[in-house]
Amino acid sequence: MMDRHPVDTARRRKFEAAIRAIDLVVYGAVFAGGIYALIGTPATVVDELQGAEWLIWLWALLLLGGGLAGFLGRLTRYWFVEVPATVAAFFGILIYFVVLGRFTFSSITAAVATTLVLVAMGMMARRWAELQIFATDPDANDFKTRLADALRRRTTNFVHRHR
Repeated sequence: MMDRHPVDTARRRKFEAAIRAIDLVVYGAVFAGGIYALIGTPATVVDELQGAEWLIWLWALLLLGGGLAGFLGRLTRYWFVEVPATVAAFFGILIYFVVLGRFTFSSITAAVATTLVLVAMGMMARRWAELQIFATDPDANDFKTRLADALRRRTTNFVHRHR
């Protein structure tokens, strides 16, 4: 019979710490994208949004809020902060994908950029789904109980395995 956890504990702790560091970098990049959207929106995007420039502010705020809240949630290990952060980051990236998508077939660079934005959006959706698995208790049926559990629950670099 094969062991359920073939990776030894010390090595698994290192991998889980590395995953946390990667998540922090990703949230930092989302925040940086929000700064870029706010102060350095390309003229082509501004021209494309003629009459709907408010989308730039929405896009920037979703990226800034999602990136900052996600980073702080992951840094402090409070999962409940990350859940809305992933949603905000996802929709901020979605706006960018829609705007950038118009230029997808204009060059190989635009196609690669659009693909990378799609991957980033997928990664936010993946993290949101992961948080749904680990940060919710299926036995808690009312909002008050779920909120109390979320405020009490924190993560560690190491996930304890049950045998």
